[in-house]
Amino acid sequence: MLLCLVGCVSVLYIPTSNDAVSQNIPLETLTKGRDLYVKNCGSCHNLYLPARFTKTEWTRITQVMKDRAKITTLEVQQINQYLGVKAKKE
Repeated sequence: MLLCLVGCVSVLYIPTSNDAVSQNIPLETLTKGRDLYVKNCGSCHNLYLPARFTKTEWTRITQVMKDRAKITTLEVQQINQYLGVKAKKE
């Protein structure tokens, strides 16, 4: 399982300053969102690439998982901002 997690993490995009500018979100927020996604979501199951779901689907998923992952509303928002940059188009 560790190899799968490491493999998935290596293909997850790393936010760039261009992503931050295009989304009008600070780069630090996107980077924190990625870190939270890897740490909190990847600790229990395989990570999905952001393009697997739309922004709406990701929002629904993270709301359902919020209590299980024991993450705050702010952390959910940061994860959603990170995932939303490369999410599947609605």
